[in-house]
Amino acid sequence: MLQYFWVINMKKLTKIYEVLRNVKLKELSYEQKELWLRARIVIQFVTLREQKGYNQQRIADKMGVLRQQITRFENMSNSPTISFLVRYATALDTTVDVILNGVDQREISNG
Repeated sequence: MLQYFWVINMKKLTKIYEVLRNVKLKELSYEQKELWLRARIVIQFVTLREQKGYNQQRIADKMGVLRQQITRFENMSNSPTISFLVRYATALDTTVDVILNGVDQREISNG
């Protein structure tokens, strides 16, 4: 059941991202910009987590938070705090830049 819910949610996020990716940010309202940024962060967050082979419980354990916090963030029910993003980046052995900007770590190290 949870996996089915997750697939539907990822489709929703992907659709939001695809639509907003094709729009110039300056044309968006403040609320649309915020939604665009949150969707982008969540997509990057989930992609990085899955690349590491982590499920929600494993990343929650590494961060020292409840799995429900990860679920709420990935469902876009809650916005992440800066502290949450830092803990998440640390748990994935990456940086906040990678989570926020989608920057590949190889690009950072090759400069």
